[in-house]
Amino acid sequence: EKPRPHSFEEAITLTGVGKFHYKLLLICGLCFMAVMVEIMGVSLIMNQMKCDLQPTLDQQGILASAGFLGVVLSSHAMGFLADTWGRVTTLKYALSISSVCSIISGFSVNIWMLIVFRFLTGFFISGGQACVFSLCGEFHGSGSRVRHVTLLSGFLCSAMMFAPAMAIAILPHHIEAMFLGMRFSSWRVLLLANVSVSLLALVGISALPETPKYLLVQGRGDESLETLRTIFEQNSGRDRSEYPVKEIALESGGASLGDVHGFLDAVRLVWHQTVPLFYRSRLRHTLNICIIQFLIYFLAQGIFMWFPTILDELGKQNGADTLLCGVLQGLDVNAGVGTDGDNVCSVAVDTTTYQVMIVIGGAFVMIYLFFAYIIDYTGKKNLLMAWMVLTVVCLVGLHFVQQFALVVIALTVVMAIGNCGGLVSTIAMEFYPTHINAMGMCFIMMVGRLGAVVGSNLLGRLLFASCEAIFWAMLGLVLLLLLLGYFLPEQPRARKQPSATATAIVAATTSPIFALNSK
Repeated sequence: EKPRPHSFEEAITLTGVGKFHYKLLLICGLCFMAVMVEIMGVSLIMNQMKCDLQPTLDQQGILASAGFLGVVLSSHAMGFLADTWGRVTTLKYALSISSVCSIISGFSVNIWMLIVFRFLTGFFISGGQACVFSLCGEFHGSGSRVRHVTLLSGFLCSAMMFAPAMAIAILPHHIEAMFLGMRFSSWRVLLLANVSVSLLALVGISALPETPKYLLVQGRGDESLETLRTIFEQNSGRDRSEYPVKEIALESGGASLGDVHGFLDAVRLVWHQTVPLFYRSRLRHTLNICIIQFLIYFLAQGIFMWFPTILDELGKQNGADTLLCGVLQGLDVNAGVGTDGDNVCSVAVDTTTYQVMIVIGGAFVMIYLFFAYIIDYTGKKNLLMAWMVLTVVCLVGLHFVQQFALVVIALTVVMAIGNCGGLVSTIAMEFYPTHINAMGMCFIMMVGRLGAVVGSNLLGRLLFASCEAIFWAMLGLVLLLLLLGYFLPEQPRARKQPSATATAIVAATTSPIFALNSK
């Protein structure tokens, strides 16, 4: 009698967890780091490039948002490509093109050239966010997904330490070399140095096979089985012929670029990949997830955008106790570049803020490690709502605490609400089936990044104009998030083992992308 075909969940579990998955963790982590570092890099050089490119205040705002806007506009296309072309193939091309655009941006001769190529960098590197959700989750069985993808998020925090550390190492150097008729200053060197993470991620991605889950949904069961045998061989050190699975039950529903023979076919295929997100059975949850992601990134990025400036102003109080709003309402956000006695443009590089960001990034790494070992027991929704409650407490406290250390800690916890975006992404990953999973993740990430664009351009200026009222309004939004979070979908979790499918706590990814707007 012919043996019963194994389900995919049974087959992937039998590969075990070992060398292959640790390599996968490192490669996916580098992809997340690449996204964070590329977006952060622009804000880190915002002050230093003023002498060379002479941007106006409005142009600086456009530059700060260019990468985010690129992510927003390309997320839907990246999700479509990941679901039809393959996760690994999409990531290879996305990282390659974004690296080229980032390198060209380092040689910008005017502000608009820099804006255009930073937009293109964000446009293509967005594949490094949402595609990695599906890439990592689909290589794991139910017993290891949650913990590994939570550990993966620690790489986002590593980027929070890596980017400021690179700025500390490079920006203080006064480089006056001439290249192709332009002054090759230290900020250009920093932009080029940041590309190294994307290139490392690209090398790693090139060594990975396509996910067996994706191959199975595409009807390529034999290729899926071969990939599983390779994973088994690397994890166990045994011969691939010893892998006990001989046949996997096929799954249907996948779409392929091979079905596209013209523009109308492409539009039709994109439509068929998008509509299932809004089927009646999913509509309520899809809208809820999108609203939550928008508000989370709106709040987190709106504060992150101006956090270094706020730290600088708090530091000028020389240790004196003061309310946060008392500092913000007296802040001149239009401060520009100074000149020395010879009327030569000069920019002082203060590394103190970057040092604080490194410390905060290290603290976030510890938080993620803690999350990795409790999320299986608390559940994602409970952890999400607990963090929301802590954020509410800190927002209330900011109206009353005056000590510098307490203000910084409370403000950091409020900014860390962006970490909840990763928890929501984890829930969404479980909610959407494989054939529309990447599309669903890219769509909600697009909405989240749209919130980041709006927040970075709006929230900071509102804080400086009406600090008290805006902080109370933020409190109301977090309470709304707490209510909406209660209605998020979540699969039942087992008591003795992790829940079924999970994605990275990002930030997307996940942790809000720092936009370090120097004064």
